[in-house]
Amino acid sequence: GVERLILVVGADQGQVAQKLVEQIQDLPIEIRCYAQEHIRGTAGTLKEIEHLLQGERFLVMGGDLFLDADLTGLVDYHLASAATATVVAARIEEPAWQMERIETDTQELAKTIHRIHPAYSRRSKLRPIGLYLFEHAALQFIPEEGVFDIKEQLVARLYSHSHRTRVWTVDTYHQNILSGARYLALNADVLQNQVAFPQLNRYLPRVDTAVAAQGGHPAVMTVSPVIQALSSTIHDGAMVIGPTAIGEGCSIGSNALVNSSVLLDGCKVGAGARITNCVLGEGAVVADGAVFHHVIFRSGAQKAEVIPLLLSETTDFEVSHLCPRHETVTSPMTKNSRLMKRVFDLVFSALTLSVLAPLMAVIAIWIKLDSPGGVIFRQRRCGENGKEFTMYKFRSMVDNAEEVKREIQILNEVDGPMFKLSKDPRTTRAGWVLRATNLDELPQLWNILVGDMSLIGPRPLSWDEMRFNPRWRDARLSVPQGLIGLWQIKSHSKASFADWIRYDLEYVNNWSAWLDLKILLKAFVDMTIGRLWSLANA
Repeated sequence: GVERLILVVGADQGQVAQKLVEQIQDLPIEIRCYAQEHIRGTAGTLKEIEHLLQGERFLVMGGDLFLDADLTGLVDYHLASAATATVVAARIEEPAWQMERIETDTQELAKTIHRIHPAYSRRSKLRPIGLYLFEHAALQFIPEEGVFDIKEQLVARLYSHSHRTRVWTVDTYHQNILSGARYLALNADVLQNQVAFPQLNRYLPRVDTAVAAQGGHPAVMTVSPVIQALSSTIHDGAMVIGPTAIGEGCSIGSNALVNSSVLLDGCKVGAGARITNCVLGEGAVVADGAVFHHVIFRSGAQKAEVIPLLLSETTDFEVSHLCPRHETVTSPMTKNSRLMKRVFDLVFSALTLSVLAPLMAVIAIWIKLDSPGGVIFRQRRCGENGKEFTMYKFRSMVDNAEEVKREIQILNEVDGPMFKLSKDPRTTRAGWVLRATNLDELPQLWNILVGDMSLIGPRPLSWDEMRFNPRWRDARLSVPQGLIGLWQIKSHSKASFADWIRYDLEYVNNWSAWLDLKILLKAFVDMTIGRLWSLANA
């Protein structure tokens, strides 16, 4: 019953989307592609394409979902239950032995081992797979602007407004392709006939293939399952171990080894090369004698230089000339560069604390005299790799700021997980000056000195503040969190959540000592010349 397919991609992914459209253009449905200029989140995107939905009931499917299921049952269930939204989920089967947990103390000493019976566990056994069925009425609960998430926000908002939000479980084959390992696992399942999609065959491009190497040299050895396009060539002495798929026009050199990999059209594997658990994009080249494990080559990659990139929590895949922005980004920081960064942090924080100690003492006395409460505000934040620490700031708000926040939450002026008011009634008299001059951040020099933070890096946040975008969260936590970040110097309070995500990812993906220096110099100019200019023109 699907009549229209709308592909939503980022502004820089138009070529990829167009190629996909060309490959599926024979499907008997209308296909449209929408290039999104700004990050809006999964639900925010629906609001942006509302004019294309034409008041109809619609399915939302994540681009990473590979599903073998008849969705007629989903639609029938959705209609019968009069739901506004139905979330498709898979049931998590967790054996008892996987529920054993070791409890440790603050020194990481083992205190005891808990054996939780499945019947006693209160954790949900349902996991969303990235497929939803909505009524058009759900769109009215999505803001016109800003980032808004289906999982974290839209479903909860529908439920809080007494709309029926149902769950439909799927027990057929499905994979969420969140990593290179998952992609290879899916290909293995297809090659081993664990899953098949015969109904799609008549719509996909025709490729002449063989189930084993044919047309190559007689000395070629293959271990099934291997599928090879007949137009590809495998030379003398090469070995191909399945599950492996070889596309059209590929060439595998003599004495090369291709093991459990996927080669798209036009790839070249040099003589004597060894690749295991790799994905080669169209036209990718592996040099003679090169050895790669768990590597993805972008289409057209011509060199063997690989850039480390974490694709999931459980794999050590790397990427050469990376293509998909969809994957989680990690920083190009090396061990030596991290050491250099840490030494600079130590020297800078120690010297600055020594010089500014008298000023910090004066500020502490001022805060104490200005309003009731402590001098230092403490909050748990996440450092590199998600390690929690206590971050310190000079208190700039009333002592019961969190209680007041709940009362004024509706006045929030920014999108995403943060809360900000240009005229926040919780700010004290001293706080207005401290926040305007960023002097409230000075105690974080201690966090830098003890290694909780760095001078430069994404601002440390709490887990709750990062829940709306897991890929952004994982990327920013791959580097030391900082006192000064790229986002602050680019836009500070004027930026949207989408800009925040973009600048954090830009910093992580393009980190260098030179970038840190530029951020530091820009921050210095803004805090000195910029402040003086503002005061002179006030």
